[in-house]
Amino acid sequence: MSGTPVRPRKILSQFLLLPRCNVRLFICFPGPWGRCMGSDCGPGGSQSRAVWCAHVDGWTTLHTNCDQGQRPSNQRNCFRVCDWHKDLYDWKLGAWNECVPVSARTFGAMRPLTCSGGEEGIQTREVDCILKSDSTAAEDAICEYFEPKPRLEQACLIPCPQDCVVSEYTAWTSCSKTCGTGLRNRVRSVLVPPLFGGTACPNLTEFQSCKPGPCTGPEGMYSLMVGLWSPCALPQTRTARQAKRRKGKDQGLRDRAGVKDPETRELIQKKRTRNRLNRQESPFWDIQVGYQTRDVICIHRNGSAVGRNLCTLRDLPLTVQSCVLPKDCQVTDWAEWGPCSKTCLDAESPRGNCTRSRQVLQFPVGEGEECPPLEELESCEPQGDSIPPCATYTWRTTEWSDCRVDLLLSQQDRRRSNLTGLCGGGLQTREVYCVEANAELLKYLNDLREKEKASHPVENRLCEGSIPNRSQLCQIPCPIDCEVSPWGAWGPCTFENCDDQAGKKGFKLRKRRITNEPTGGPGNCPHLVEAVPCDEPICYDWQLVGLDQCVPEDERPCGAGTQLAEVQCVNSNGEVVDSSLCSSSAAPKPVPCEVPCSRDCVLSDWTPWSTCSQTCSSKTIEGKQMRIRSILAYNAGEGGIPCPNSSSLQEVRNCNEHACTVYHWQTGSWGPCTDDPSSSSLNASSSARASTNSQGTCSMGMQTRKVICVRVNVGQVPPKKCPDGPRPSTVRPCQLPCKKDCIVTPFSDWTPCPVTCDAGTRKQSKKRLTIQLPSNGGQDCPELMEEERDCEVPKVCPGVRWKTHKWRKCQLVPWFLRKDSPSAQEACGLGLQTRAVSCRQLDGTQADISDCLKFAKSMPAITQRCQLPCQDDCQLTNWSKFSSCTADCVGVRTRKRALIGRSKKKDKCKNTQMYPLSETQYCPCDKYNAQPVGNWSDCILPEGGRVESILGMKVQGDIKECGQGYRYQAMVCYDQDNRLVETSRCNSHGYIEEACIIPCPSDCKLSEWSNWSRCSKSCGSGVKVRSKWLREKPYNGGRPCPKLDHINQMKPDASFLLAIISLIFLNCATPFTRVMHNIQEREMNH
Repeated sequence: MSGTPVRPRKILSQFLLLPRCNVRLFICFPGPWGRCMGSDCGPGGSQSRAVWCAHVDGWTTLHTNCDQGQRPSNQRNCFRVCDWHKDLYDWKLGAWNECVPVSARTFGAMRPLTCSGGEEGIQTREVDCILKSDSTAAEDAICEYFEPKPRLEQACLIPCPQDCVVSEYTAWTSCSKTCGTGLRNRVRSVLVPPLFGGTACPNLTEFQSCKPGPCTGPEGMYSLMVGLWSPCALPQTRTARQAKRRKGKDQGLRDRAGVKDPETRELIQKKRTRNRLNRQESPFWDIQVGYQTRDVICIHRNGSAVGRNLCTLRDLPLTVQSCVLPKDCQVTDWAEWGPCSKTCLDAESPRGNCTRSRQVLQFPVGEGEECPPLEELESCEPQGDSIPPCATYTWRTTEWSDCRVDLLLSQQDRRRSNLTGLCGGGLQTREVYCVEANAELLKYLNDLREKEKASHPVENRLCEGSIPNRSQLCQIPCPIDCEVSPWGAWGPCTFENCDDQAGKKGFKLRKRRITNEPTGGPGNCPHLVEAVPCDEPICYDWQLVGLDQCVPEDERPCGAGTQLAEVQCVNSNGEVVDSSLCSSSAAPKPVPCEVPCSRDCVLSDWTPWSTCSQTCSSKTIEGKQMRIRSILAYNAGEGGIPCPNSSSLQEVRNCNEHACTVYHWQTGSWGPCTDDPSSSSLNASSSARASTNSQGTCSMGMQTRKVICVRVNVGQVPPKKCPDGPRPSTVRPCQLPCKKDCIVTPFSDWTPCPVTCDAGTRKQSKKRLTIQLPSNGGQDCPELMEEERDCEVPKVCPGVRWKTHKWRKCQLVPWFLRKDSPSAQEACGLGLQTRAVSCRQLDGTQADISDCLKFAKSMPAITQRCQLPCQDDCQLTNWSKFSSCTADCVGVRTRKRALIGRSKKKDKCKNTQMYPLSETQYCPCDKYNAQPVGNWSDCILPEGGRVESILGMKVQGDIKECGQGYRYQAMVCYDQDNRLVETSRCNSHGYIEEACIIPCPSDCKLSEWSNWSRCSKSCGSGVKVRSKWLREKPYNGGRPCPKLDHINQMKPDASFLLAIISLIFLNCATPFTRVMHNIQEREMNH
């Protein structure tokens, strides 16, 4: 058994497509390639594999049973990997592709009907082994020697599609027609919009036909003609009343106590009302309620009038109604012209206005003629000799506040509490105020230090023109980390100081540079120079620039020759110097070369030496460099020099053979900027210069830092161990921050006291604003920035208002006009009511009507329609006031009313469609627009996520959080003038959020062991096999599968399957067991 490799029967069945040696029963197939062997590192190695002949049932047989002509090769060249190759080769990882659902990768698989937390998917990427120096592709086996090939796939989560969610339909609207066929509709709104490919929203409006009832009567046969209302007139009932009184004088004394006649009762009531009004009413109007009529005639289509009962309408138009007798407005003559409103000189608007007025004698009543204008304006100019110039006003602003990001995130909730280091888009604010422009304005703008010249604020209404912005967007730069280049090669051994070559101490230096300048300057970067001590230092040496063309010896056309080296003299810094300085060093000798003859093998030039694999050398570490060349043309025929073997196409040499004793200077952070005593005179002169500008006193200072010599992997050592040349400075000059004093405006004028006579404390205040905040030790702002005091109680309360009196009783049309109506005996129906309106001062005393016309709002209505309910009518209270809105554009406001009396028990009154008891309307809203600002945050999981949570889970071990979270973006709110306002006005929390996924890790999962197979032989030594199969690959940092054996590695493929195989070798005569665990990859054969 030791000489013949044995493979399990299960695996044999997977190689039926390999070359057949005997088409009847025998198959030949190769085993896996073995380890690459050889004496030299690189492409000169070789590897072999076993090739055997087997029966289709799985047992091996002699090679002669298989066709030897189709036998696969059992040996090939390979790349022998050595330990130092680890620094030359590495895996190159491509970017992850788009997440693809698992169901889409499985043929015939159905996508799950339900989605819980998201659909599982897979992402793929490319992984290649490359040579670090030039990123050229190399065999995967080289990189796999040091590190398993990184995963090509990982699990991902596709968020569940969010279907559109809509609200329930509202109630159906009323039918568009009262008879026949009409339309009604209902609507619904979007609650959640569709996301991630969810179902689109359905229709939000639905229509339906409706039929309130058939339209009765011969359509178009009769029509109703309604005439115009007659002029309003008083009822002429005196004659009828006197005749009635004469007729019933015999029983007048008997019936006076209880008059039963409706007309008489109505006349008595009107007289009482008129007498009461004469005592209370203002002389400015005389309101008389009359009546007016109109003709309502039913017309046949031939034009003849017919009975109104043929025009079958549910409600016939009114033929009589109450009205107010019209009275025209009467006014007095014009008064004298008043003084000119312009009392100062103004070049832009030199003219003012003067006015005159007239009074109202009689207000218009009903449809009477309206009052003419009561005030007249005329342009005028100020009169006099010494007229002062007019004051002008302008806007001023304080300085901008510091940029703050948290202002845009002030409404954040607890899920954002784990964010740190706010940066990016922010907000700056400032105060805007109005001042009186004066002669000191220009000097004030140029010299903020003269605080007494600052103008005091006045009321903002005095300033015209657009108001400067109170806020603006700004940026807080996010911190930038320092990035440096890889270390360069070690330089030559040179003296610490070439001007002083007394000692034999030397250093080799290597350097790197800053590739990304960090926040705070290069002082926050790691050290850029390292040094190692060396012997036999030199300051100047020859540098090879290039090689001349190869010249064969003895003037032959081809063959061995030499190349002259082109050199230049350089110093330790690589700078070209005079050649005489390198006279002590031997110049490079000619380099042997060879010009190939016509039949010789042609080789390319050597590539440059690769980067050294180590930075230094020790007993266990040795640096290596490699260069290669390739065959351009093979030798042709006899006599030509043959091509060398593959091992001769590569050269390796030692490098960085100095000891691993590396030193460098390490710097601390710069200290604060302090006064420099040595520059006091300079500061004195600069202070004098600074006193002439607006930035305060500034001077030069000094900063210090600690610089120590450090040995790598050891720590601090004496300074003499490091070279003095690249030693960083410990002191640098700096500019002391300029002191800025607090600058405030003078106090504004006292605010006017409220024009009110209500009881309670009334206050007036004055304030001043901070123009410039103090900094760097400047004078602080005063504590008192606002003052407040009580207002004096006015002796006479200014201001006027309209006062409305109670509505009078509803007056119906005269009884003799409505006596034929069904409700005549009840005294109910449509009528008119009036009320008195007077002008009052705020303290309630009587005021002139003209004052209210000028200064108060429009005069309230003095008449309104009214309804005296009949017994069968529904009676309701008046509407309440609308409820208050908590904020603009947020929510709705409602008002209510209720049924009263017997109406509560009537079914028709309970119909809320006919008699609604509440009304709702949206709160008033200005136009606001929300816009995102800044970048999205990282994906943040909800706090307190449990392992069983759907949204997120914590994986034990490194406590890595994963699952579904949310990311956020700040929002700003603009008004209709594109100005920044509070985010709450846009119904926003100050940010928007969206779902995101942090993939969870998944460990490698293997199947259980299979059953043991049958023994491969009936006697002697045989083999039994059992196996495990890969069920799920590891994803997102999960625990990997067992590492593959280097001997049995094969190139991974998507169709390969990982198998863990356990073999038991048996001997029929003397049973013994040996277990070998081997990890292989085999192609599945479906």
